[in-house]
Amino acid sequence: MHQLRERKYLLSLAPVILALFQAACSEQADISFFVLVKSSNYSQDSLRQLTLLNYHFFSEIFVLPGGRIDSASLSPDGAESKPIPYVDRGGNYYVEGGHFDSLEELDAAHPNGKFVFDIAAPTVRLSQVRLSLAGPGNRTDIPAPITVSLSQAGVPISPQAVDPTEVFIIGWSDYSNGAADPRGIVDDMIFVVVADCHGNRLFHTGLPFEGEYMTFRTIDVLVPAGTLDTGQPYSAFVEFPHVVDSRTVHGVPGFTSYATATYLDLRTGGSVSDPTCPAVPPPMDTGQTDRKE
Repeated sequence: MHQLRERKYLLSLAPVILALFQAACSEQADISFFVLVKSSNYSQDSLRQLTLLNYHFFSEIFVLPGGRIDSASLSPDGAESKPIPYVDRGGNYYVEGGHFDSLEELDAAHPNGKFVFDIAAPTVRLSQVRLSLAGPGNRTDIPAPITVSLSQAGVPISPQAVDPTEVFIIGWSDYSNGAADPRGIVDDMIFVVVADCHGNRLFHTGLPFEGEYMTFRTIDVLVPAGTLDTGQPYSAFVEFPHVVDSRTVHGVPGFTSYATATYLDLRTGGSVSDPTCPAVPPPMDTGQTDRKE
């Protein structure tokens, strides 16, 4: 009789166990990946001279098409400060940690160490996920500044003299600390983006976990002929995110990085094709602080 009751009890639990198993095995459908960054940002003029814009601390959660975040926060591990909530910016969720004039100011405001992520979405919950943001010897290991170069038909060109009817190549200086991820999740990346005078992105080399993306192994990228129009200003940047720590939790990849980016203005030859371009284009992202929204 006791065995019969026990059997009935186990049978009553079967639907619950099955539901939990199915939930555990199903793929989450809300989050592409999340990242925490300390970065340096530079502008480059037509003579290839760099000017420091800022040091920056921020975090992003990238959402899958049709996905949603119900709540999310970031905090230093062990800190008594209140967790910082992520803000919905449409397409991604964002924490702004501020811009700084020096690396010392950045590190004083956001010391290296472990950070805690709490993210809740309809199909997945990431609770108390810890990632480290600390380079060798606990130092901030941002890559060396990037100098960007342009060429067409094998000849260097000025960023103010791009022929839109021809292929052009964007190259860059060495990735000083580029490396493969020892955890095998995401290697050090290179992002190249070109936008028109209204901020619309016309060319992007791709994000990790969303298809092909460029790594530290790449030395240049080809922009197809016809991507740009005649007589127009354009904006571009090259970014090197160097991975510090990475994890995949419940099917969601996350990483921390030290990054550097260089922004530069382009212009194509020929007659003006869009007279509505503003005198100063909008910033390409939150790192380009010499331009206002």
